[in-house]
Amino acid sequence: MAMQIHAQTGRTMRLIDRIVFFSIVAGASLLPGCQATEPKRKPLSVLPLVVAEGVVNANASLIGGTLRAMGSVDGTITDADGVLRSFSLDGVLFYLSPSYLRFDLKKFGDRQILLGSNAEQYWVYNKQDDEFLCGVHGVDRELPIAFPIRPRQLLDALGLGPIGDSLGSESVGRVQRIETETQQILFLVRDEVGAVVVEKEYWLDRFAPRLIRRVLFRDGDGGLEMDSRLNDYRDPPEGGPMLPHKMEASWPGAGASLTFTISKWSVHPVVGPTGPQFSTPEACVTNGT
Repeated sequence: MAMQIHAQTGRTMRLIDRIVFFSIVAGASLLPGCQATEPKRKPLSVLPLVVAEGVVNANASLIGGTLRAMGSVDGTITDADGVLRSFSLDGVLFYLSPSYLRFDLKKFGDRQILLGSNAEQYWVYNKQDDEFLCGVHGVDRELPIAFPIRPRQLLDALGLGPIGDSLGSESVGRVQRIETETQQILFLVRDEVGAVVVEKEYWLDRFAPRLIRRVLFRDGDGGLEMDSRLNDYRDPPEGGPMLPHKMEASWPGAGASLTFTISKWSVHPVVGPTGPQFSTPEACVTNGT
């Protein structure tokens, strides 16, 4: 009997040893240094500046008519009293190349923020101020601190327009800066004293499909005025351009941020330049610009 018990005990101990061994092996495979990692993607070759711009512009040229984007908009603004406020709204955006825009943000059907522009004018409405700020393209004007977004800047932030235009009249040209994962196009202009400064930057992905991943605007001192990151590019079901389904933008100096998560893009060719979506608001017509 004693020998039988000893034999069973020996088999039990070998079984325990085996379990412990495989547990150690399994545990070791989960350690950070032993994890199986996916092979790192290899960046595509650097393109000449004009060719890189052509890839982006060719994608933008596939937009056939007026685009509409629907989704949710979450963000923060800093009001005139320095209080940081957050918001979560429903957003609808209309865009017709090159400068027609309507970005309508509502909560339960009640308009909170509206940005718009047509060939001549632009306008910004913020319910907190309960007034329209109206302007003419090419003429600088201060925007409300709480929502410091210029309509044309928003178009660039979404990567909808073609690369190649400078916002300033004193354009010097464009140069490239190459990083491991991005090919960056920098727009150079002259400031008020004639110094060459960076106005804005487009960071193109060095992975397929080589589209815009980041857009930066800089002030006259080189500080970051706006930073927009674009993600989740998809092919539309009916063909056409690849469009981002997420934009995360921030305005560090104004303490504002905005994330536009787009649930659906669609094309509305019947909405033209004279459509109500792009009509100058009555408040701007009455008060002038």
